[in-house]
Amino acid sequence: MQFQIECNSLEFNQLCLICNQQLRMRDARLIVSSDRGDSYGDVCYNCMVRGSTWLNSQLQKLDNRSSVLT
Repeated sequence: MQFQIECNSLEFNQLCLICNQQLRMRDARLIVSSDRGDSYGDVCYNCMVRGSTWLNSQLQKLDNRSSVLT
């Protein structure tokens, strides 16, 4: 899993991958991607400021849920 930070070029709102809150994109985006570069989604500022350890644990939970569903 990788984190990418990019300049925001989107003009529409996204949903946070972690908390599903609608987020208004700011000047930059934090994008969660697979090791192959496939984008999973964006992370909102409120989740981002909780730190990488918390983010990693939340992403593990999402990964475990998606593994159960497939």
